[in-house]
Amino acid sequence: MSRYKSEQTAYSPLKKKYAPLWRLDTNTVTVTHFKADTQTEEIKTYTTDFIRYHLHFSDSHCPDRLRRLVNDGRIEQYLDDMERKVSEAISRQVELWKQTDSCYQKAVLNGDNEKILGLENCFISMAREAVFECIVYI
Repeated sequence: MSRYKSEQTAYSPLKKKYAPLWRLDTNTVTVTHFKADTQTEEIKTYTTDFIRYHLHFSDSHCPDRLRRLVNDGRIEQYLDDMERKVSEAISRQVELWKQTDSCYQKAVLNGDNEKILGLENCFISMAREAVFECIVYI
């Protein structure tokens, strides 16, 4: 069951009742948009862990913001933007570490693919931790 539903509704002849235009289910991490003109529902499921973490954090710390985003029909754009921004921030930080880390540079020069992969995974993990604190848990 969706916890957040838009106040704006449209009549659905198939369901024979009024349906909210937007719904957000924080448990299944899905956004449902009922399109009144075509009488269809579009369901988008988010699979990244940081969207799930952000929604659960927001649900317990700032539910009014989520309610407002759903009511305004901006929840999908908000989550898409967050997904893009978090991915870009992690990638930027990893690239910075690749350029400045002497162990990584030596591994590249020596062609040590195992060491390169291990360091890249470490960089991703460290970047995720930093980015999550700054972006996801807000």
